[in-house]
Amino acid sequence: MADVFPTSSAQGVLRTAVEKSQEREQGDGAPVPEHQKGEPQHVTSQCQVSALKRRQTMSKPFTVTVHIDLMQLLLTAISLVSRTWALGLPRAAVFDELHFAKFVSLYMNRVFFFDVHPPLGKLLLALAGSYAGFEGDIKLDRIGSEFPPTVPVEILRLVPAVTGSLVVPLVYQICAELQMSRWAATMAAGFVLLDNALLVQSRFMLMEGMMIFFSCLSVMSFLKFRGLSHRSFSVTWWFWLCLTGISFTCSLSVKYTGAFTGILILYLATKDYWNMLDDLTISDSCLVKHLFVRTLALVVLPVCIYLGIFYIHLSLLTKAGPHDTAMTSAFQASLEGGLAALTKGQPLHVVYGSQITLRHTTNVGSSPCWLHSHAHVYPIRYPDSRGSSHQQQVTCYIFKDVNNWWIVKHPDRNSLVVDEKPVPVRHGDVVQLIHGITSRALNSHDVAAPVTPQNQEVSCYIDYNVSMPAQNLWRVDITNRESPTDIWQTIQSQVRLIHVNTSAAIKITGKQLPEWGFHQLEVTADRLINQRDTIWNVEEHRYTKNQGKQDQTAEVRDAELLPLEPTRLSFWAKFWELQIKMFTSKQDAEMEHKYSSQPLEWPFMARNIAYWMSPDSNQSGSTLFLLGSCW
Repeated sequence: MADVFPTSSAQGVLRTAVEKSQEREQGDGAPVPEHQKGEPQHVTSQCQVSALKRRQTMSKPFTVTVHIDLMQLLLTAISLVSRTWALGLPRAAVFDELHFAKFVSLYMNRVFFFDVHPPLGKLLLALAGSYAGFEGDIKLDRIGSEFPPTVPVEILRLVPAVTGSLVVPLVYQICAELQMSRWAATMAAGFVLLDNALLVQSRFMLMEGMMIFFSCLSVMSFLKFRGLSHRSFSVTWWFWLCLTGISFTCSLSVKYTGAFTGILILYLATKDYWNMLDDLTISDSCLVKHLFVRTLALVVLPVCIYLGIFYIHLSLLTKAGPHDTAMTSAFQASLEGGLAALTKGQPLHVVYGSQITLRHTTNVGSSPCWLHSHAHVYPIRYPDSRGSSHQQQVTCYIFKDVNNWWIVKHPDRNSLVVDEKPVPVRHGDVVQLIHGITSRALNSHDVAAPVTPQNQEVSCYIDYNVSMPAQNLWRVDITNRESPTDIWQTIQSQVRLIHVNTSAAIKITGKQLPEWGFHQLEVTADRLINQRDTIWNVEEHRYTKNQGKQDQTAEVRDAELLPLEPTRLSFWAKFWELQIKMFTSKQDAEMEHKYSSQPLEWPFMARNIAYWMSPDSNQSGSTLFLLGSCW
C-alpha cells in the first residue's frame, strides 16, 4: 500500500514551491521584463504599485541598510581639510569681506543696511558671529584692513568653508545619480576639489561658496527624487522633493544668480510631469495628486521660505543707519532714529500754511533728492545759444538742506500762517508753493528747460504777494488715494503737482546741471504726467506760526520736532519696496572695478583678480589671487 504522506524530501520540494509562489505574488520590486509587459497585470496604476512597494518595505520595519562609499568619504575629508586649514590667515579683509564683515556688524547692532543681493548668506554669517559672541564692534575702511581682536574671523569664515567643502561630495553624488561610473564621478569631484577659484572662494566670508552648495544640493535632491518614481509618495520620496524646493530657494536667497538653478529644476519637474501624462498606467486622480504635491513642494514652499527669510531680515534691522536714505520716506520713518526722530511728532495732514519738504519717491540712481531752490538764477543764455528766463533756479538736491523747505499757500489769501482750525489740502485742490528762505513762488512757463529742452523750465520768480496766478498755480493730484476727496497726508500720499496753466507736472529728469547749477539734478515740467518721475511725497512737515517774513525765515531755519510715537509700516510694504529697490538699484554697476569682466570672458579665465596683498612683504604667500585652474 502506497504511503499517503509525502516523504521528507518531497516535503522540502513542496515547501520550496509554495515559497516561490508567494514570492511571485508579492514581487521583488524589480521592473517588469519587456516580454511580460503585454501580459495581464493585477496592478494597473502607478499609485497602486507605489503603495504595494511601501507595504513591502513596511514588512521589515526595523531593517536598516547602510552603504558606505569610501571614495566619497575620502574626497569629503580632503575637501574639508583644504578649505578649513589655517582659516585665520590672513587676519585681514580679503576682497569683498570688507562689505560682508560690515553687514555682519550691522546685524549685530540691528542697524538697517541695503544690499542688492538677498540676505540668507549674510544671515548665516551673522548667526555664526552671534554664536561666537561677536558684538559687531568693527570698522574697516579698505581691503587689507586688519580685523580687530574681538572679531571671530575663523568662525565667520567657517560657514562658507564648510558649505564650499560639501560641494565636492555633492558633485560626486550627482554624477552617480546620472548613472555615470564611479571613476567618472571621482574624476568630476576631483576637478571641483582642485579648482583654484572654488578653493579661494570657499575660504573667506564670501557668498559664492554657499550659493554653489545649495545649487548642487538642489540638483542632487531632484535626481534622488526622480529616481524614486517607483515609490511615489513614500517618506523618502517626500523628503527629496521638499529638499529640492528648500535648497534651490536657499540658493537664490544667497544671490539672485542662484535663480538659474531654480529655473532648471522647475523645467525638469515640468518635463517629468509632462511625460507622466502620456503614461496610461497612471490614473487621472494620481496625476492630479502629483500636480498638487509638486506645486506645493516646488512653488508654495519656496515662496514661504523666501518670505520668511526677508521677514527675519527686516525684523532684525530696526534701527536707522547709513543706507536707509536709499529707501522711501515711509520706510525711513519706520526705523528707530534717523528720519523717524524727525517725523514722529509731525502733523499727519498737509494744510494751508504747512511747511514741507518734497522728496522724489523713485530715487533715480538709488539716490534720494528733495525739491530745492536757492537765490542763484539760470544763466541768460546756454552754450547752445538758447535763452532762459533768468529766474531763480529750482533743482533736486541729494542732501538735506534748509533750502528744501516750501510753504503751502492758499491762492486766494496772502497769509502763510495756519488757521486756528487748520484747513486740509485735498486731492484736486489748487495751491501755491512758496520757497521758505527766499519767499518766491514756484513757477513754470513755456520756456525750454536747461538740459532737457523738450520739457519746460521750472523756476521761482516773484514774491508770493505779487499776483501772477497763471504761472504759479499747481493742482494737487494724489495718485494713491482711496477716494476723490482724500486729504494730502505726510509721507503716505504720493502726489503729482500739475501746473494749472500748461497742464505739465513737476518732474526730475535725473540729469545733472552744469557748474552754474552746482551739479544738482535738473527739475522740469513735463506734459506727459503719467510717469513715475513726476511723483513726490511730503517727508518733513510742520505748521507755519509766524506771519512776518523774517520770523518765517527764522522758523524754517531753527524749527525742531519732538518725537511722539513711532511710524508703523507693514512687513508687506517694506518687503515690496525692498524688492523693487534691489531689482532696480545700480549699486553693482557703481561698484565696477578694473578687474571686472564680462560673461563671455569667464570660460577662458583670461583675467585674474588680486584679492589681497600683504602690506609688509612681497614674498611668496603674501598675495592672494582668484584664478581658475585653466588660467
